[in-house]
Parts: sequence; structure tokens; C-alpha cells
Amino acid sequence: MEMFYILNHWHWWALGALFVLGELITPCVYFVAIGIAAVLVGLVTRFMPEMAGVWQLGLFIGLTLINTGIARSIRNKRSGGAPRQKA
Repeated sequence: MEMFYILNHWHWWALGALFVLGELITPCVYFVAIGIAAVLVGLVTRFMPEMAGVWQLGLFIGLTLINTGIARSIRNKRSGGAPRQKA
């Protein structure tokens, strides 16, 4: 549990950069949504360095869910309606 208390903004920014690079390798909108969430947590951590690591992880999970929902709705609008179903 102690490892959660050593997270700082550089860790979140590096994680965001890795997810954005993953987006370049596999073109889907989900990796960039997760990367944006990590960068936003890094910004919050930059200005609130005393925030506990568990709260940072909770914020990251919440922002990831929100960003993924937004990315899914944008993807569905671009694909022309309902999501595709597997045959």
C-alpha cells in the first residue's frame, strides 16, 4: 500500500505519454482517452502534491470512465449510429 504514496506528476505524465503512443500503434480512441485522464491527474497532482496516491488512483479511474464514455459516443457518431455487433 505504501507504493501509492510515492506517485508524483511525472509518473502520471509518463503514463499518459505511453497511452498516447499506444494510440499511434493501435488506432482506436480508447488509449487516447486513458492518456488524457492520466495527464489530467498529473496536472492535479502537480498543483496538489500532498494528494494521497489512493485518491490519485480514484481520480484516474473516474476520469478514465468519463473519457471512455465520451470517446465511445464520439466513435459511435462517426461510425453512423449504433455500435457494430459481432456476427
